[in-house]
Formats: sequence, structure tokens, C-alpha cells
Amino acid sequence: MTPRLGGLLRDATNQMNLELNNFARPYGLTGMQMSVIDYLARRGTTTTYQVDVEHEFAIQRSTASLLVRRMVDRQLVTRVVAASDSRKRQLELTTKGRELVPVITAHLEQQDAKMVAGLSPEAAAGFRQALQRIKQW
Repeated sequence: MTPRLGGLLRDATNQMNLELNNFARPYGLTGMQMSVIDYLARRGTTTTYQVDVEHEFAIQRSTASLLVRRMVDRQLVTRVVAASDSRKRQLELTTKGRELVPVITAHLEQQDAKMVAGLSPEAAAGFRQALQRIKQW
């Protein structure tokens, strides 16, 4: 029997999340917290709001709020009321959060490389394109 694509994608996602959480645990983080730190770092000096995190990770406001609150409590990010709109919360990495960026970036780059190991550059590009199309659903 040929496995369904959705099942394969689910299984791959579960495996990736398990590995990410296992890596994050010694740092006292979750995989999702690592992903948020990476996201904020890649945005550089671009102003980032909590709503941007909600959209990037396709999570609900309440989930993002809890995630960010825990990261604030652990002194990984700051969350302040935006000067331009009091309804928005601006996020920035703290010094502690920035210190984790090189470790997180290296790990995520290794994880990306594992996903395409053994694929030709064309197949790897096709894989990335297919994932981006699925994400747009």
C-alpha cells in the first residue's frame, strides 16, 4: 500500500519536531522557542510584532501570547507596547536570546542539510518549492 502524502508529511513533521525539542531541551528551551528566536534573528532590524509570529507559525493569538510570555519570563525576548499602535506588542531578542542565535542557527542549518542530503540541487530546490506551495494552502 502506498502511503498518503499527508501521512508522510505528518510523520516527517513529527520527527523533525521531536529532534528539535530534543536539541532544545539542554538549553532549557522548546523547539518552538528556538524557532521564534531564529525567526526574530533572521528579521534583523525589521520591527517585529507578536502578530508577525502568529502569522509566521500559523498559531492563534492565545498560543502566541503564552509562547511569548514564557519567553519574556525566561528573559529571551522583550515585549513592549508599540509606539505606533497601542494594540500591538513589539518583540525584540534580549542579550540572552541573541547569545543563543549562533547555536540555534547552526543546528537549524544542519537540520535543513539533513532533509536534502542525497538529493540533487534540482531535487532539493523542488522539495523546497513543494513545501512552500503546501504552506500556502
